[in-house]
Amino acid sequence: MAIYNINEVFTPTRPARKNFIKRKPLDKRLQRALKTPGMQVVIYGHSGSGKTTLLLNKLKELNLKFVKTNCTANMTFDDLLSNVYIKLDKELPPKKIDKEKQVGGGKLSLATIASFNSSTTSENTTERSFISPFSSIELTLSKTIGEKESIWVIEDFHKLEVDVKSKLAQLMKVFMDLSDEYSKLKIVALGAKNTAREVVELDSEMQNRVSEIYVPLMNDEEICKIVENGTNLLNISAKEHVINDVVDHSHGVASICHQLCLLMCKSVDIDSTDEYDSGVELDFEDFNFAASEYIQQVSDTLKSAFQKAMKIPRSNEILSCLAENDIDGVELQDLVEYINENFDAVEITQTTLEEPLSKLSCADHGSVLMYNEQSENYSFKDPFYRLFAKLFLKESHKKKRLSASEVNKMFNQLILSAKRSYSNPSNNLANSTDTLFNDKSDIDDAEKLSNKWKKSQSRINRTTE
Repeated sequence: MAIYNINEVFTPTRPARKNFIKRKPLDKRLQRALKTPGMQVVIYGHSGSGKTTLLLNKLKELNLKFVKTNCTANMTFDDLLSNVYIKLDKELPPKKIDKEKQVGGGKLSLATIASFNSSTTSENTTERSFISPFSSIELTLSKTIGEKESIWVIEDFHKLEVDVKSKLAQLMKVFMDLSDEYSKLKIVALGAKNTAREVVELDSEMQNRVSEIYVPLMNDEEICKIVENGTNLLNISAKEHVINDVVDHSHGVASICHQLCLLMCKSVDIDSTDEYDSGVELDFEDFNFAASEYIQQVSDTLKSAFQKAMKIPRSNEILSCLAENDIDGVELQDLVEYINENFDAVEITQTTLEEPLSKLSCADHGSVLMYNEQSENYSFKDPFYRLFAKLFLKESHKKKRLSASEVNKMFNQLILSAKRSYSNPSNNLANSTDTLFNDKSDIDDAEKLSNKWKKSQSRINRTTE
């Protein structure tokens, strides 16, 4: 029997290896793109959809070498090039640069200059650097990566500024033009859902030269396979209703599934494959422990997300609608109809909600919501966000104006209430001495939220006990 450490099996913070679930249509599409000389690749989708895991496992399977750059919001084009050169252990020869006539990549940061051992004089600068006319930068970088028979993987492409994205789009053309000489040379950019559209819009010539691969959130069967495959590797099992609850709460996000499974294993003290066939079976109390711990882990994120979200116009109406509907979310027109029917305001249209919905789905504003391009539904990021929103909306409606300290206190109480709905299932919210709810209807609604997230059209055969 092979022995696996639990951190090899359930990997919420890094790409899955041992417990990688292959998604055949995506896998074939990506393989064709990677094997086509000159074809540049853009992999895009929601955070947590499995973009990086998909790519890294395919690169390993095809035995392709790569150099990877993780983008940040403040990265310049110079920073990106510097990152690649350092990782390839490559330097350009020293050259003389007239500061008054300098063109191209711009001024390097002190950290980057230091990495190339630069020296300065009062009038001119002599340094080991890649600052040069733009065409020279493109050609030199392309050949350097091509000689290494590598692929350049650019993660979080969407975080870059528009001017940096534009230069990278131009660089993709250079990579493509050199593919006759270097057949494996290409850029693979990973990013949020609009990444592919941005690349083409920045340079229209890339329209037929980029393979756009959309990675949707996982479906129920794929999330289920993560649980089943992981428990098999650890030689334990999980009851069917527990698997169903993990599937429901993961909401298509593999990292949430991995985190819940990891925490359930911690609940029964499983740190590696059970060599002794102890018959460990994960049950409701293990899931409740995992859900409670998960809420505690993301509590600051939850509070921050909702504090940002509530500053957006129309957020209260939008969140109210989604909290009252199925966890799978609603279409834009349904949102419009709900708001027009339930709020005393000027009648709105779909156009009215486009901007607030975009912001509520954006990381800069907390990413409380997500948009599913397949179903065309807007929904909460995951059921934990929906639970928190339900509790938050009930409490915030009791008092129209809250001070900053009152808001912070309320958020802390909401986190405790959300945890309690899982961590103490035998003592429901009605029996809690510090419950937030003042009437029976509030309590009933909260109890229904505890872990009753059964989807209306699940693909998994669910049973009740």
